[in-house]
Amino acid sequence: MLERHLWRDFTAVTASVAVLGIGVGSTLPLTALVLTARGHGPDVVGWMVAALALGGVLGTLTAPAAALRFGRRRVMLACVTAAAASVIALQYVESLVLWAALRAGFGAAMAPLFVLGEAWISTLPADAVRGRVVALYTTSFTLCQVLGPALTNALIGRPRHAFLICGGVFLLGLPGIALARDLPPAAPGSAAPLDPGRRDKDAAASWLTIVRTAPAIVAGAAVFAAFDNIMLSFLPLFVLDRGLSRDRALTAVVIVFFGDATLQFAAGYLADRFGHGRVHRLAGWCLCLLLPLLPVLVGIPVIWEVYLYLLGGVAGSVYTLSMVSSGERFSGAALLRASGLIALTWNLASSLGPAATGLVMQYIGSWAMSAVLWLMAVGFLLAARAERRVVARPVIPFGDRLL
Repeated sequence: MLERHLWRDFTAVTASVAVLGIGVGSTLPLTALVLTARGHGPDVVGWMVAALALGGVLGTLTAPAAALRFGRRRVMLACVTAAAASVIALQYVESLVLWAALRAGFGAAMAPLFVLGEAWISTLPADAVRGRVVALYTTSFTLCQVLGPALTNALIGRPRHAFLICGGVFLLGLPGIALARDLPPAAPGSAAPLDPGRRDKDAAASWLTIVRTAPAIVAGAAVFAAFDNIMLSFLPLFVLDRGLSRDRALTAVVIVFFGDATLQFAAGYLADRFGHGRVHRLAGWCLCLLLPLLPVLVGIPVIWEVYLYLLGGVAGSVYTLSMVSSGERFSGAALLRASGLIALTWNLASSLGPAATGLVMQYIGSWAMSAVLWLMAVGFLLAARAERRVVARPVIPFGDRLL
């Protein structure tokens, strides 16, 4: 899929970001558990999540310019170090104000890592194999992120060293980033050896231009960000509300994210075979068809587990193919901005999605969880249709009327 000399870069960046996934997956629940153990309520935990999201937004907006000025590798190495330091410092801080500042700093350090890591991976493959290569990246990160709660479970019994160990995990990402070769982004209109199709891609698109011409990329990231956090937060409550056991409720979440982790390569293969845009839209249609079945199939032996597995895989592919589409459409500085928009959308949707879902569920019922996600999936399809019109307009006269 990749030329031999590119596998080193792919493996180095993917392994580093995957390690960071373990750190993220353990840091978030560890923070909530420690604050709760100190006697703080859910409102304080919520403020820490908000501080993290705010820092993530700021880091996302500054990542493209920083990478163009200092280079991706230098920025990522600095961000890994800053993320580790902000986590380790939590071990010695009692003030909630300082905690909030450290969580904001952590978000600001982590956001560029995902923006630049995803953009870096997207520059390596040719368009013909982009889906499979990106799928390997997302699968690796998801599998490692799932290990995060297991690390939290091990660390919670060591309160004097929990954040020290967790912060040390982030430092394990430094060697891989240091080993990867950091070639500068190509100037608009020029070609680069790492991307044979770069001449046909937009290297200078602004943030607004990307939103206008590629809304499905942004909408796909929003759908999965909301799905990811809503399922983690509310699927167990939904299952318990249907009279099932706590074990089955927690198992349901595991199955959803196992489907997300293991079906991405299949989605990437289909995208390479039949077209990234077409499979991206197909994933959106499948998500719209599957979500209304959530209240109907809950608890039915075997069928319920298969359904959750497919639901997680389809939802994850919406995000994976957003990454694939960004690499197919953009290069250079524009690709950094596209990856930044994906990360920015993730931060916003992962905060607003669960908040809106919790409010609706409180007044309507637990079944409203699937309704909120269904509406977001419909929004993605509308964005994908709008994108097709924008892309077709320069090529097909009166394309709006034809489509």
